[in-house]
Amino acid sequence: MDQGTLGKIAAILNAGSTNYSVFLKLYEVQLGSQIDSTAIVQMVLGTGAVLGGIEEVQSGSVWPEVMEAVLYVGDSSAGPSSTALKSGQFTSLVELLKAQVDTMVKTSATIETFWLSNGHPAYPVFWDFAFLFRTDATATIFIGASSD
Repeated sequence: MDQGTLGKIAAILNAGSTNYSVFLKLYEVQLGSQIDSTAIVQMVLGTGAVLGGIEEVQSGSVWPEVMEAVLYVGDSSAGPSSTALKSGQFTSLVELLKAQVDTMVKTSATIETFWLSNGHPAYPVFWDFAFLFRTDATATIFIGASSD
Protein backbone atom coordinates (compact mmCIF):
# COMPACT_ATOMS: atom_id res chain seq x y z
CA MET A 1 0.00 0.00 0.00
CA ASP A 2 1.36 3.45 -0.75
CA GLN A 3 0.61 7.00 0.35
CA GLY A 4 0.55 8.21 -3.26
CA THR A 5 -2.59 6.20 -4.04
CA LEU A 6 -4.23 7.38 -0.83
CA GLY A 7 -3.36 11.00 -1.61
CA LYS A 8 -4.87 10.77 -5.09
CA ILE A 9 -8.08 9.21 -3.75
CA ALA A 10 -8.40 11.91 -1.08
CA ALA A 11 -7.76 14.65 -3.65
CA ILE A 12 -10.53 13.36 -5.93
CA LEU A 13 -12.98 13.01 -3.04
CA ASN A 14 -12.14 16.49 -1.74
CA ALA A 15 -12.46 18.16 -5.16
CA GLY A 16 -15.96 19.54 -5.65
CA SER A 17 -17.18 18.10 -2.38
CA THR A 18 -19.77 19.84 -0.23
CA ASN A 19 -18.88 20.35 3.43
CA TYR A 20 -16.70 17.24 3.26
CA SER A 21 -12.99 16.59 3.68
CA VAL A 22 -11.20 13.23 3.47
CA PHE A 23 -8.07 12.14 5.36
CA LEU A 24 -6.25 8.93 4.33
CA LYS A 25 -2.85 8.17 5.80
CA LEU A 26 -0.40 5.30 5.95
CA TYR A 27 2.28 4.99 8.63
CA GLU A 28 4.96 2.29 8.60
CA VAL A 29 7.50 1.45 11.29
CA GLN A 30 10.16 -1.19 11.72
CA LEU A 31 9.84 -3.29 14.86
CA GLY A 32 13.10 -4.12 16.59
CA SER A 33 11.52 -6.17 19.36
CA GLN A 34 8.18 -7.35 20.62
CA ILE A 35 6.06 -4.29 21.27
CA ASP A 36 2.38 -4.17 22.08
CA SER A 37 -0.17 -2.59 19.79
CA THR A 38 -0.96 0.33 22.09
CA ALA A 39 2.70 1.32 22.13
CA ILE A 40 2.85 1.11 18.32
CA VAL A 41 -0.17 3.41 17.92
CA GLN A 42 1.31 5.94 20.35
CA MET A 43 4.75 5.70 18.73
CA VAL A 44 3.23 6.44 15.32
CA LEU A 45 0.44 8.90 16.20
CA GLY A 46 2.02 10.47 19.29
CA THR A 47 1.41 10.14 22.99
CA GLY A 48 -1.77 12.24 22.66
CA ALA A 49 -3.35 9.35 20.75
CA VAL A 50 -5.42 7.58 23.38
CA LEU A 51 -6.85 4.22 22.39
CA GLY A 52 -10.54 3.74 23.01
CA GLY A 53 -10.11 0.09 22.10
CA ILE A 54 -8.29 -2.35 19.87
CA GLU A 55 -9.26 -5.81 18.69
CA GLU A 56 -8.09 -8.39 16.23
CA VAL A 57 -10.19 -8.65 13.06
CA GLN A 58 -10.64 -11.26 10.38
CA SER A 59 -8.89 -10.50 7.11
CA GLY A 60 -12.18 -10.57 5.19
CA SER A 61 -13.60 -7.62 7.11
CA VAL A 62 -10.89 -5.11 6.17
CA TRP A 63 -11.76 -4.26 2.56
CA PRO A 64 -15.55 -4.03 3.10
CA GLU A 65 -15.01 -1.49 5.88
CA VAL A 66 -12.56 0.56 3.81
CA MET A 67 -14.79 0.38 0.73
CA GLU A 68 -17.90 1.46 2.65
CA ALA A 69 -16.02 4.51 3.95
CA VAL A 70 -14.28 5.55 0.73
CA LEU A 71 -17.46 5.12 -1.35
CA TYR A 72 -19.57 7.15 1.11
CA VAL A 73 -22.10 9.16 -0.89
CA GLY A 74 -23.39 11.63 1.70
CA ASP A 75 -26.47 13.73 1.19
CA SER A 76 -27.32 17.06 -0.43
CA SER A 77 -25.65 19.03 2.37
CA ALA A 78 -22.41 17.09 2.74
CA GLY A 79 -20.39 14.56 0.81
CA PRO A 80 -18.20 14.00 -2.22
CA SER A 81 -19.39 15.11 -5.63
CA SER A 82 -21.23 12.47 -7.63
CA THR A 83 -18.99 13.35 -10.58
CA ALA A 84 -15.92 12.40 -8.55
CA LEU A 85 -17.44 9.10 -7.41
CA LYS A 86 -18.36 8.19 -11.01
CA SER A 87 -15.06 9.17 -12.61
CA GLY A 88 -12.93 6.57 -14.32
CA GLN A 89 -9.84 7.82 -12.50
CA PHE A 90 -11.51 7.33 -9.11
CA THR A 91 -12.73 3.85 -10.07
CA SER A 92 -9.22 2.87 -11.18
CA LEU A 93 -7.68 4.20 -7.97
CA VAL A 94 -10.19 2.30 -5.82
CA GLU A 95 -9.33 -0.91 -7.71
CA LEU A 96 -5.63 -0.21 -7.12
CA LEU A 97 -6.29 0.43 -3.42
CA LYS A 98 -8.23 -2.85 -3.17
CA ALA A 99 -5.24 -4.73 -4.62
CA GLN A 100 -2.90 -2.95 -2.19
CA VAL A 101 -5.15 -3.70 0.80
CA ASP A 102 -5.43 -7.34 -0.32
CA THR A 103 -1.63 -7.61 -0.43
CA MET A 104 -1.32 -6.03 3.01
CA VAL A 105 -3.92 -8.43 4.41
CA LYS A 106 -2.21 -11.50 2.88
CA THR A 107 1.24 -10.58 4.19
CA SER A 108 0.19 -9.64 7.73
CA ALA A 109 0.59 -11.98 10.68
CA THR A 110 -2.13 -10.11 12.58
CA ILE A 111 -4.64 -7.40 11.74
CA GLU A 112 -6.26 -5.24 14.37
CA THR A 113 -8.80 -2.48 14.19
CA PHE A 114 -8.64 0.32 16.71
CA TRP A 115 -10.39 3.51 17.64
CA LEU A 116 -9.15 6.58 19.42
CA SER A 117 -10.89 8.31 22.29
CA ASN A 118 -8.50 11.25 21.99
CA GLY A 119 -5.75 12.50 19.70
CA HIS A 120 -7.11 11.43 16.29
CA PRO A 121 -4.95 12.95 13.51
CA ALA A 122 -8.16 14.00 11.71
CA TYR A 123 -11.65 14.88 12.88
CA PRO A 124 -14.01 11.99 12.08
CA VAL A 125 -17.59 13.05 11.40
CA PHE A 126 -19.09 10.90 8.64
CA TRP A 127 -16.83 7.85 8.78
CA ASP A 128 -13.49 6.64 10.06
CA PHE A 129 -11.46 3.46 10.23
CA ALA A 130 -8.08 2.49 11.60
CA PHE A 131 -6.19 -0.74 11.05
CA LEU A 132 -2.88 -2.01 12.40
CA PHE A 133 -1.21 -4.61 10.18
CA ARG A 134 1.69 -6.49 11.75
CA THR A 135 4.40 -8.77 10.48
CA ASP A 136 7.31 -10.02 12.54
CA ALA A 137 9.43 -7.03 11.54
CA THR A 138 7.00 -4.21 10.67
CA ALA A 139 3.83 -2.46 11.72
CA THR A 140 1.65 -0.48 9.35
CA ILE A 141 -1.20 1.78 10.39
CA PHE A 142 -3.81 2.61 7.76
CA ILE A 143 -6.18 5.27 9.04
CA GLY A 144 -8.90 7.28 7.34
CA ALA A 145 -11.64 9.72 8.25
CA SER A 146 -13.98 12.23 6.74
CA SER A 147 -14.90 15.52 8.33
CA ASP A 148 -17.25 18.39 7.66
